[in-house]
This record gives sequence, C-alpha cells and structure tokens, in this order.
Amino acid sequence: MMEEDVTSKRATRRLRDRKNPKFYTDDWALGEDEIDGYHSFPLEEKLESDQFNHSFVKKMNGSDLTIAYFQEHGFNTPLLFDDKAGLDLRLPSPNFTVNDVRMCVGSRRLIDVVDVTTQKNIEMSMKDWQKYYESTSKDRLLNVISLEFSHTKLENYVQTPKVVRLLDWVDCVWPRHFKEAQIEATNVVDEMKYPKVQKYVLMSVKGCYTDFHIDFGGTSVWYHILRGSKIFWLIPPTEDNLVLYEKWVLSGKQGDVFFGDIVKKCGRVTLATGSTFFIPSGWIHAVYTPLDSLVFGGNFLHSFGIEMQLRIAQIEEKTHVPQKFRYPFFTEMLWYGLERYVYNCLGVSHLCNEDYYDEDVSVKVEPQKTETELNVNLTQLEVSGIKGIVIYLFSLPYNKRSVPELIQNPASLIKEVKILLEKHRPDSQKWSITGKAVLPPLADINDADIPKRKISSAPVGRPPGQKRKRDSDLKQKKVKQPKPVGVRRRRVRCRKCEPCLRSDCGECSHCADMVKYGGPGRMKQTCVMRKCLQPMFSPTSTCTVCGLNGWWEKPVLLTAKMSEQTAPSALMECVLCHEITHPNCWKKLYPDVEGVVNEDLPNSWECSKCTKHVKREGVAKEEDVKREIEDDDVDDVKEEEIEVEYVLKEDMEDMDLVGEVEDYNKPHSSSTYHRATNINNRPSYSQDVEYVFKDQVEDSDFEEYQSATNINSRPSYSQDVEYVFKDQMDDIDFVNEEYDEPHSSAYHSISNISRRSTHSKENGQD
Repeated sequence: MMEEDVTSKRATRRLRDRKNPKFYTDDWALGEDEIDGYHSFPLEEKLESDQFNHSFVKKMNGSDLTIAYFQEHGFNTPLLFDDKAGLDLRLPSPNFTVNDVRMCVGSRRLIDVVDVTTQKNIEMSMKDWQKYYESTSKDRLLNVISLEFSHTKLENYVQTPKVVRLLDWVDCVWPRHFKEAQIEATNVVDEMKYPKVQKYVLMSVKGCYTDFHIDFGGTSVWYHILRGSKIFWLIPPTEDNLVLYEKWVLSGKQGDVFFGDIVKKCGRVTLATGSTFFIPSGWIHAVYTPLDSLVFGGNFLHSFGIEMQLRIAQIEEKTHVPQKFRYPFFTEMLWYGLERYVYNCLGVSHLCNEDYYDEDVSVKVEPQKTETELNVNLTQLEVSGIKGIVIYLFSLPYNKRSVPELIQNPASLIKEVKILLEKHRPDSQKWSITGKAVLPPLADINDADIPKRKISSAPVGRPPGQKRKRDSDLKQKKVKQPKPVGVRRRRVRCRKCEPCLRSDCGECSHCADMVKYGGPGRMKQTCVMRKCLQPMFSPTSTCTVCGLNGWWEKPVLLTAKMSEQTAPSALMECVLCHEITHPNCWKKLYPDVEGVVNEDLPNSWECSKCTKHVKREGVAKEEDVKREIEDDDVDDVKEEEIEVEYVLKEDMEDMDLVGEVEDYNKPHSSSTYHRATNINNRPSYSQDVEYVFKDQVEDSDFEEYQSATNINSRPSYSQDVEYVFKDQMDDIDFVNEEYDEPHSSAYHSISNISRRSTHSKENGQD
C-alpha cells in the first residue's frame, strides 16, 4: 500500500514553471576569478623555512644580456640584476610616488584591485586607491597588480629593457599600424588594437600575498623594484610540476595547500630596491610584499620559448582560466609569428596588400628581401617552436583558430612553413649565434627602403572652359581677425613634482637633440622625463572677464614677483573652450550652472558656459544621431536594391536567361525579367553556376557537370584547406607527432575564418 502511494505521488508530481527562462552559456570567461577563503597555512613559516633555499636564479650584469645570449643559452633560467646598468632601462626616480601615478593615468581611471584576504577582485578609481595607499590605518589588505599604462603620460617615464624591445613579438610580429592606431588607454577589448601587456605598474602595501600562478600565455616577465621589496617562491616548469599544478588548481584547495610543499624543489629569492628580475616562460611563482612597494614590469612573448608558451596555453584551457586573465589575441599572434618567419627567411609575404585596408589607414608595402638578408640560420629552439605552432593550431577546433583577416590564404602560408622547416632543419647551432634577431622589431625598418606611392607630377592648371580671373579679383580682401578672448600665458613649472626636481636623462630623443648633448637643437623640447605633472599659472595670466590675475591683482611683468606668491592661483582654464577665468566671474554670468573641476591638472575645469551648452545640446545631439543612423540605413537598403538589380541585369545579358527582349529598357513589360530581378525571387548561386556551365559545355553530357557543380556536393573551402594541411603534415612528419592535448582529430579544417571575441580586460602578472 505504501509503495502504491509513493508511485502515485511520483506519477502526479509536477515541476514548477519558471517565470523567467534560464539561459546557459559556455562564456564562463565573464565570471570573476575568485578563490573563496584565505590561506590556512602559516605564511610566516614559509618565509623563514630552510626548505626553500634552493637557488634557481642566475645573477648577471646588464651588459651581458644580449640577443646572442638567448641564441646560445635560450631563456629557461630566472635572471637577477642588482642594478639596471647596461639594460638600457629607463625609469622614474625613486622619489616617484603613487600620487604621481595617479596624475599620469588619471584620477577617474578604474583599476582592478585584489582583496588579499578573500582573493576577490574589486574595482576602484585611481583617486580612491591613492587615498587607501597613503592612509596610515588600513582595515584590509588591497593589492594592484594589473594596471597597464601604455598610451598614458606614464609611458614616457618607462622604457622597457633593450633586449625586451628586440624580442617582444608585439614589436617584432604584430602589424605595426595596428599598434599605432591604438588610442584607448584602458584594456577594453573592443578598443584594443594589439596585445596591450607591455607596461605594468604594481602597487602593493605591506603584507600582500599573491598565490602560485603562471603568467598568462606563458609570457616571460621583466620586473623592476623602484621602491620597496618583494619575496618570490620559484618552481621550475618541469612536466611533473606542471601536471601537479593543474591538479592543484582544479582541486579548489589552493587556500589550504601551499604548492611549494608538494613539489620536489621550490626556491626562494628576495628582491630589494633597484633590482631587476627576469622570469622565463612557464615558471610557477608566488609573491609576498614585506614592504610597501612600487614596481614596474611587463610581459612579452618571444621566439626562444615558443613550446613552453604553447604548453601554458593548454594548461589555461584545461584549468578554465577566464579570458580576461589570458594573453589577448594569443592565437592571432601565432599566425603573425609564422608569417614573419616565412617573410624573413624566404622573402614571401602573406599579408594582404594595401588595397585591402580602409582609405584612412596608412599601410606601407614591405620591401623585397635580398639573398644576403635571406641567408639566416635558425636556432633549434626556433625550429622546434615553429613546428609546435603548426601542431597547436591543428589541435584547436576550427572555430577557435582565429586566422587574422590580413592573412587571406592560410593554406599557402602553411606550404611556405613546410619549405622553411625543410630548409632550416639542418641549421648549425654555432652559426645561428649571430647577435641579431631573425625577427627584428618592425620599427627598425628603414623608411627609405620602403617603396612609396607615386605622386603625379602633372601641373595643376585652370580647368578647361574657365575664364582667367582679373588681377583685381585675385586680390584678397582683408578680413578682420577676431580679437583674442583674453591674455593667454604659457604655464610654468611647479618645481615640486618629481620630474621638475630630476635632471635630464640624456638618452631620450629630446635630449639627443639638445645642443648641450651634441644635437642640432631644432626640436626645442624639454626632456621627456622632465615634463611637469602640475604646470601652474604665472602672475601674468589674467581673467578674460575682470582682467585680474589669479591673486586678484593687476598682472605684473617682473618675474621676481612670481616667487612671492605662495597661495595657488584662483584662475581656471577650460578644457573645452580654453578660456581662462575666475570661477566667481563665470558664476555671475551663469548662476544656474556649476563647472566641473578636473582633478588631474591644476587650475583646470569644464567651465559653466561649456557645461550648460553640453547639457542643453546633449539630448538634441542624441536624437539627431539616432535620426541620422536610421536615414543612413534606409539609404543603404535602397542603394543595395538598385545595385543588385543592375548586377542581375548584366548577368542575365551574359547568360541569356530571359531570351531576346525587344524593349530591354522596359523591364517591367516582361514578367520573366521582373521575377528574375526581384530580390526575393533572385536565382541562387548554384543556379547561376549551372547556367554558366551549361552555356559553356555544348557537346558534353551536362548531367555530369551538374553533379560536379552542385554546391551541396562540392568540397568546401575548409575541406580543401584540410587536404592541403594534411598533405603538408604528412611531408613534415607531423602526423606521427603526439601533442600534449588529446584532441579528437588533428585535421580540423583551418578555414571558417572568424575573429575570436576575447573578454580580456586588465591581465594580472604579479
């Protein structure tokens, strides 16, 4: 009886209806990289334990770190430099503060901050972060490890080491015009034109700890301690350690287990102020901050660690690392790397020509390589790395291969890669140590060697039929120039910020132009390291309304008067109209509107007049933009219909689809032509091909050609490329090569060219 009741309950059980449908997605990359809880192991014990006294670090002098060193030894050992001499590394002085960072990147810049206790990411403005960093009492530990500052004022103060500039694939492989087109300073993916991971600033307070990790994409890292100190735990990327790392990450017990305890060897090294550290690809490391620190660094892919970079990319896929914490455009970079090797070794370029680009993009044609330039030798690391790239691309599903749009024929590129490998496989390691990179930075290309477009030298004369103007008509009428709105004076140095107090660097392009350093003195620009961060108004600057200076006095001419002023100037300069006024004077004219103060530049704001204008015109402009977009869409549809009709008309004349029409200028008189030109009744592409073949083949059996030209039975482009790839891999012995990633097939099609949509934001690197 009891069983019958249970059965009836199961039979009559109803599932509740969902009011809102739940959608499932594989886009886990949008989630946060969070680890619940804090580490339960005693961190103080790990800082003092003799268990981690293994030394994996090699100390060097900066002058010894060259391209020849990497060609001979590779890059598989961490390198430590006690000072930056010989590295050609430019940095701010040790007096540079977090406040200076704020003024360079902007107070409103949103940055990712890690809560050390919960290991969760939170978002703060740079202004709020500065207040936290400089406060004496902190209620929690926060850490900034992923602030990329390229294309901000701060990038002028930091220059990466010379060897990094010679090796980084962003400078040597990625198309140069993409990087030059970058405008956005943040790492918003939709606005990112290149992998923006070259310059980071890390700001950590005492006690911060970052657990064991591998830098995204297997990138190598350069790391300079401007102020403070850091302690690193280092684990070499052996296959056993990488497998243990995968299991440790997937276990979800990172907070309970110190990864250095479960590997055979784990080293520890302390970095002091002024130290420069290089971490090779794949090294597993954790970081502790014993003192408040300000660190500059960067990530880079290079040619002497390709296999490890690919291995780390596989680990990221297995451990489900969010896309926002991966290397941006990683797969696209691999394609560009293959193309650069083929071009520099064989002299064949597979990038599309300049006609492919928009008119507003300036593209230079690459010069032809001479036989001497093509006579290069590759290291064994490079040969095995190129082979590994091809295998890795084959292991990816066809929709994740992300072939760049500039490479329009990937199958032809792979053919050239086969030729390259066959040619350079027997290269001698001895002859490959030349001190010159096979992939030099694209910025080093001499513009004089690049052919430029021919400009017509035909004289520009009077158009035919136009009468010659009299001399009296050619005289230009004098137009009264509007009077300036007010007396504008150049800002002067504040003499307080770090750039004002330091001396010339003597290395930048501006210093090289100065007469005192042996230059011609044409630029007349100050050193890029001495650009004032807080330029002030002088007593000669006046208000456009009342005519008084910033201290409510009549303007003075004596420079000695400037030193007597201790209070800041009351003048404000508008960032939109550039008028210099007193806020009180503007308030009398516009009493209902308040100006918006700019916190990143002294005496700067958006004046009341411009604020009122923006508020009044904002809604109207938005409606006008919407109306223009709708009008453009309608015009585009009409133009497309007319264009399609015209093209179909020409096709029908060539293929004789409608026969001889007596009056072809009146298409609507023929119902057949009317139906053919109707967009909805347009013949399919397969029918067009069938008609063409039928017209060309008169005496042959048309049924055979019909089956051969059937679109459904025709081999697709992806299959064609697949056959080409399979043939190339058979010849290069790729088929018998076992790769670490156990994919179902190594011969997925390489076509279906689709742009990968990454969700990278600001990638961490500590």
